[in-house]
Amino acid sequence: MAKKIIEAKVNEQLFFGQNNVLEMVARGCPFKEVLEVIVFFVEKALDEGQCSLHLMNEKATSLHLGAAPNVPTDFHDQIQNIPIGPKEGSCGTAAYFNRLIIVSDIANDPLWKKTKDTALKHKIEACWSSPICDNQQKVLGVFSIYYDLPYIPTEWDKQVIQEAAYLTSLVIQHYRTEEKVNFLTHHDELTGLANRRLFDEKVNIAIKLFKKEESKLLGVLYFDLDRFKRINDYLGHNVGDQLLKKVAERIQGCIRNNDVVSRQVSDEFTILLENVTKHEISQITKRISDKFALPFIIDGHEVYVTPSIGISLFPPDGKNADELITKADIAMTQAKKYGRNNFQFYNPNLEKHNFDRLDIENELRKAIEKNEFILHYQPIIDLSANRITGVEALVRWEHPHRGKISPDYFIPVAEETGMIILIGEIVLKKACVQMKKWQDSGLFLSTISVNISIRQFFQPNLVPMIAQIIKDTAINPASLTIEITESMTMDVETATTILHDLKGLGVNISIDDFGTGYSSLSYLKKFPIDYLKIDRSFINDIAKSKDDENIATTILLMAHNLGLSVIAEGVETSEQLGILRQHRCNEAQGFLFSKPLPENDLKHLLGNLPVSFFNHRR
Repeated sequence: MAKKIIEAKVNEQLFFGQNNVLEMVARGCPFKEVLEVIVFFVEKALDEGQCSLHLMNEKATSLHLGAAPNVPTDFHDQIQNIPIGPKEGSCGTAAYFNRLIIVSDIANDPLWKKTKDTALKHKIEACWSSPICDNQQKVLGVFSIYYDLPYIPTEWDKQVIQEAAYLTSLVIQHYRTEEKVNFLTHHDELTGLANRRLFDEKVNIAIKLFKKEESKLLGVLYFDLDRFKRINDYLGHNVGDQLLKKVAERIQGCIRNNDVVSRQVSDEFTILLENVTKHEISQITKRISDKFALPFIIDGHEVYVTPSIGISLFPPDGKNADELITKADIAMTQAKKYGRNNFQFYNPNLEKHNFDRLDIENELRKAIEKNEFILHYQPIIDLSANRITGVEALVRWEHPHRGKISPDYFIPVAEETGMIILIGEIVLKKACVQMKKWQDSGLFLSTISVNISIRQFFQPNLVPMIAQIIKDTAINPASLTIEITESMTMDVETATTILHDLKGLGVNISIDDFGTGYSSLSYLKKFPIDYLKIDRSFINDIAKSKDDENIATTILLMAHNLGLSVIAEGVETSEQLGILRQHRCNEAQGFLFSKPLPENDLKHLLGNLPVSFFNHRR
């Protein structure tokens, strides 16, 4: 009877203790304070013994002390960090096996072999440890009770421990959920970096605290990753996500401790640099660019990405976070126009450029409707026969008011907006019509080459569209060469299918800019291609750089072994041509022979070639 009365009182104590804990949670009391209250009321319910609460670390390799208010203070060092393992005392073992571990006599139990002397010194002779688990039975921590004499728990003791562990689980899960919600309010879930909301707050606080000193500024960097979309599309979003995590880690390794890095959206990042000179900003930015020169290794893939970085400064470029981010974004757009892995400071003239870009976009739509595009043709020279055997068709835009607009200016806009698909189809039709016209007039040219954009290449209607143009223009498909860039072949399986379908039409296939993209040499033999074009970047210094000469000659040797013809583009000097001839390059094009010409000028050139046209090129 007396036992039942005692248990009833204990149950009452547990009930009030649990209610007290839940009320504290509802009021938002500090986490550690709530854990200590749990320990207090469990100790009171058991009447003897002191309790501790340990929490699992992030890597699930050890337990750190959460609360132990009545355990001897000088024993805290012993239980501050407990390894998790099959023979790591009561706590580490309970976490390892995820079950209640009862050590009723520490002096003679092998689990405490390493640390029993310290425990006995502090008059701790028994320890029971129960894992604290979440709803999926994942261990969150361990609840332990220590006694100053050997002691075996009763069923009632075990029930109290079980209730304590369950209540502690609810508390831990609540605070972790709250912590995660608070974290995600201000941080990016994937990378753990600050999000735009927190970044804006940090920038605005930095502006308020800014003290004007000679040459000292605040810098805001805005950048994205060149080619990230292609990596996402070809290697999958899982690889893309892993890449973003590694990018975040690499950025943090390039900046100072007090700088703030943020992921804005997708592959766009911002950095706040405080109390810096313009020179220091340039140094930090260069350090980031240099770090990105190294590959990222993800799932066995060597992935290369480079940042295009725009920079704005406070006070000259804006008075708040929104203005500084906008200006840095404008500068980033300009950086992209100067090539990959580049950075630019904001310049007010850039905003005018952006307005011009919007005008170009609008005018491009009208140009498609009004058929304002024309083609120029650059001769391709057969180096063994010393004659022009083909041409490459290159699009030009003749604006009624602006005059001739450079492709370097409007092609990027066309690619970004998707208008490149329509423009590409227009170019292909015009090229085939022109080739048929030349052939019917008796002008001998073997092929006309037409570039296909990456957007066109992966359009489902690419092959039917080309087939229809061949049919409508009655051109011999063998006189049409489709040029793709090397980076289009990164998705080998898809590229192989598309290339075989194109080859089935009877056209020739050339890989342009070879040596600058993603192709694996082992896959080249799988692609039904006819030509490789050595990128002009290797031709530029072929007569000055042994490395560039070696790259070009390696491509030539490899292509010949695979039965492919090689075209060198961008040939501008007799020295370059001499080296190419020496290594049996098949064909060449470039300003040494001719710039791209309008139809009439090309026809005149073909009909009136001077005797000296090829002489000095031998």
